[in-house]
Amino acid sequence: MRSLLIIGSSLIILMANHSSVLAQIRQPTNAELRRLRQEFQQVIKSTINNSVSASYIQDRRTQNEKNNRKSFVNAWSKVEPKLAPFMGVWSGYESSKHIYPSNIRGRVCVIWTGDGSGSMDTGVFSNGFIKTSRGEVLFKEGNYLGSALLKNGKFIRNYDIPFNSPRPLGSLTKLLEYMYDAQAEKITVSQKFQAAGCTNSTKVNR
Repeated sequence: MRSLLIIGSSLIILMANHSSVLAQIRQPTNAELRRLRQEFQQVIKSTINNSVSASYIQDRRTQNEKNNRKSFVNAWSKVEPKLAPFMGVWSGYESSKHIYPSNIRGRVCVIWTGDGSGSMDTGVFSNGFIKTSRGEVLFKEGNYLGSALLKNGKFIRNYDIPFNSPRPLGSLTKLLEYMYDAQAEKITVSQKFQAAGCTNSTKVNR
């Protein structure tokens, strides 16, 4: 019983720390957001028009994957209408963004995987984009997802090829398979995943 109380207290502290961090992170001004979106649209166009890079954003999803992801988004739209459109596995150049819903209202879990490693942050919706606990900004245009990080007081794009064509979310076990080269990161992501109430279920536990 004592161990359960300790674990429960630790999770509460962790969530409180995440909320505090999110509140302190500066978000883009409207002018900065317009610039990021305009730049993102230009990158999408130039990627599509480039015979080499266009292959990286080709939509290779099956119709079943599209339908399953759409059903998942529709289910979560009933309780998280602003966050639900971001949910799914977004593929980029040799990396992916896995955006999971959370059973904690107003929150998503953002997991990056690439090069056999991975990391996780939580995020909230703000002014049309997702703001994560490490200061990343995620914004979407249709089936494309862009990101930016605050560096030296300025938001800089954090992608070469736009993340695109969101697929259905897998289980935590399946997600950890992408992190085949990073045992420590696996443990950290798994702990954060559970503490943040992340889920790939369409059943909302609130």
